[in-house]
Amino acid sequence: MAGRSDRQPTVGSAQWYYNLSAGDSVRRLIRRCLPIAATVMGCLQAQSPQELFESKIRPLLAENCYACHSSRAATVYGELLLDSAAGLSRGGRSGAAVLPGDPDGSRLIRAVRHAEGVAAMPPTGRLSDRQVEDLATWVRGGARWPAGSTEAANSRPEQQPAAGAPHWAWAPLEDPPVPEVLDHSWPRGMIDRFVLARLEGRGLAPAGPADRGALLRRIALDLTGLPPTAEQLEEFGAGPLPEAVERAVGSLLASPAFGERWARHWLDLAGYADTLGLGRRIPSLHAWRYRDYVIGAFNSDKPYDQFVREQVAGDVLESASDAQQREQVVATGFLAIGPWALVDQDKEQLRMDVIDHQIDTIGRALLGVTVGCARCHDHKFDPVPQSEYYALAGIFRSTRTLNGRMSGVFSDVNLVQLPETADELRMRSSRMLEWERSYSAALDEQRSAEDRASALAADAEGGGEEAGEDVKKRLADARSAARSAKNETLRILHYRKPNPPAALALADEPDPADARICLGGNPHALGQVVRRGFLSLVPLDPRPKLANRRLIGIGFQKSSGRLELAEWLSEPGNPLPARVMANRVWHHLLGRGIVPSVDNFGILGERPSHPELLDYLALRLQRSGWSVKALIREIVLSSTYSQSAAHRDAEAAQDPENLLLWRANRRRLEAETIRDAVLHVSGSLDFRAGGPTLPIGSRGSVQMGQPPLLSGNLELPAEVRNRRTVYLPVLRKSQLSDVDVLNLFDFPDPNEVQGRRDVTTVPTQALYLMNSPFLLRQARATAQGLLAVPGIDDEARVRLLFKKALSRPASDDETAQAVEFLRDTGVALGREEAWARYCHAVFASSEFLFRT
Repeated sequence: MAGRSDRQPTVGSAQWYYNLSAGDSVRRLIRRCLPIAATVMGCLQAQSPQELFESKIRPLLAENCYACHSSRAATVYGELLLDSAAGLSRGGRSGAAVLPGDPDGSRLIRAVRHAEGVAAMPPTGRLSDRQVEDLATWVRGGARWPAGSTEAANSRPEQQPAAGAPHWAWAPLEDPPVPEVLDHSWPRGMIDRFVLARLEGRGLAPAGPADRGALLRRIALDLTGLPPTAEQLEEFGAGPLPEAVERAVGSLLASPAFGERWARHWLDLAGYADTLGLGRRIPSLHAWRYRDYVIGAFNSDKPYDQFVREQVAGDVLESASDAQQREQVVATGFLAIGPWALVDQDKEQLRMDVIDHQIDTIGRALLGVTVGCARCHDHKFDPVPQSEYYALAGIFRSTRTLNGRMSGVFSDVNLVQLPETADELRMRSSRMLEWERSYSAALDEQRSAEDRASALAADAEGGGEEAGEDVKKRLADARSAARSAKNETLRILHYRKPNPPAALALADEPDPADARICLGGNPHALGQVVRRGFLSLVPLDPRPKLANRRLIGIGFQKSSGRLELAEWLSEPGNPLPARVMANRVWHHLLGRGIVPSVDNFGILGERPSHPELLDYLALRLQRSGWSVKALIREIVLSSTYSQSAAHRDAEAAQDPENLLLWRANRRRLEAETIRDAVLHVSGSLDFRAGGPTLPIGSRGSVQMGQPPLLSGNLELPAEVRNRRTVYLPVLRKSQLSDVDVLNLFDFPDPNEVQGRRDVTTVPTQALYLMNSPFLLRQARATAQGLLAVPGIDDEARVRLLFKKALSRPASDDETAQAVEFLRDTGVALGREEAWARYCHAVFASSEFLFRT
């Protein structure tokens, strides 16, 4: 063959990774289908370089470095200036302080890590692990030093509003006029008219409709995170397409899988995890209640304004029943379950860090505004003065999130007891007898183990220095067994005892108070007091006021102000919550937001591609009673959503990024959707919903130290392993090995607000697809299921597999090729192994891993 080379593949090349795949017979199929190139594509940052610098790096340098390394310092040590880009690039007497892109080689990073060969910095004490990692992330990203606010604003004139006009994002919502279009046959509603008007204005035309199978697969994956079944495909193929789409959308929106899919989008914003602490694995027994609350809210189509109010102030909202009160308290987990640095000895710093994260979460998730940038100074770009940041900080300073200490320097979270139902009380009573027996047995085992260790210790002491090595070894083993038995007793006492229901939740402090400005973000350098309040960038008339006391029953109680904040956030005149949520829905359905920077609508955020359409969608959300399902239905039923993803050169030349939506966007499935789809096709998916899934039920799963930590080799129990990914525990470090697909396919960091996930392509993904025990196991289960179908031959089995996995029939060529492969491989390895390898190749294919 021309151009063929017999050279060995370069280590690290795509061919090199491909050659690591087990089994020559399956390589031909995997080579044809493998979607992962062995080159690393750039990943999108969870925070822009500007936001990272202003929110974390500048305050850190100002507080810890500027006293000795700034132009205002009385003495500049080492001739090193860290308060300007010029000073940073010039370095000091010891050379460059920072090597952009190389944190490990940068003297600044080595100094704050207290590495050998450099002076440990800062001299006042070590930075926290999170601060060191923030600096390393900044250097890794190029150590960018933003220009001054005036220069930066002038460098992006297209982002500036006209003189006297507010920035588009905080201008009031307006009913846009109906766009005029030439092609009246294509639009199915207002959405299509807005899109078509822009296309026709550029001389472009929309793509044709997607194939029926591809369209149903798209709808099913977007709405439920699961591919359609063969039965759903057959039903969808009957009758006129518009009616088939309406039936399918209605059925999928009503499915419990809808809430499980869309809750995961929200949990990305909430920073949900089943462990406490940054970088530690302190088990959180009660976090799952918030996860289940979010799933239930999406499934019941809870009005979005109510959804927001409950998550910000559910504990102080009025309730008509114990069940409603319980749900509302659990909802405040949105701001109570966070990446808290529980080991911080500086409790005032910890308190303000918690408040900062809560303000940042509300700003990004609900308002699309980077309010957290105003912690240390007035926002450099958006109209958020530092005083208004601390007006919000006063509200959360008057709110209890952490409560006392867990042990030593470890702070503890605020745990709120929930009203207990009669059924829960009966179940707890019945489980208590079983628990008492297991606890008593553990105590007996502990005492027995301690007695054996004591007896061996006496023997060893009696033998003195002459005691044999055998006695010493047996004593060491006995003491280890005694420690293990004691650990097990404590685990059963603290983690297995049937306690009344509780939730990680917020509560008002008994004595709310306004906050004082922290000069430079330093909680120990305090400025003036700022009255609690809200942001003024949204010009509401009249401007809401915060009451220090609210009526409770027949009396008054002091108030933090969260109730008024919740009302301000859900006020119809506030355009940001509706715009931000409508944009998020569009982003998840179309693959790109109308505003691509979904968490930042500010001056440095990206401008909307279709501003009138965004306002139309936001108003539709409000006027439908804040129904998220109604908004999703309207978008999915549009011609815009139903387009083919086929590429066309003429349109791509004018609009290569598809900003005008002349076709559907092809995109890779998220990590949990890949896993759930594989389980669904193999028939292994466990549809049980809700409840705790943190694997702390087995011996040795928790090390009962100060504080207790999850064991390093945790495994999911069999009754949990095949459940939907949304129900599996999320850890604040790397995820469990049982769910390693999350570590490789861009599952978001639960310590950050991330409305738009990274999408990376790296060699380890290819290796996972080829060699993952999970994929191999599920491929075998799929093969066994296909072989168990009676009365069909291999050709029919291939067609059935294609329908289940790819939502389309196999072509004649594909069927013939598959049958040939199955015959040849079956002779050498057996029929079941041949089918398992073929199913594995399908799971590794681009067509399975991408949604078109």
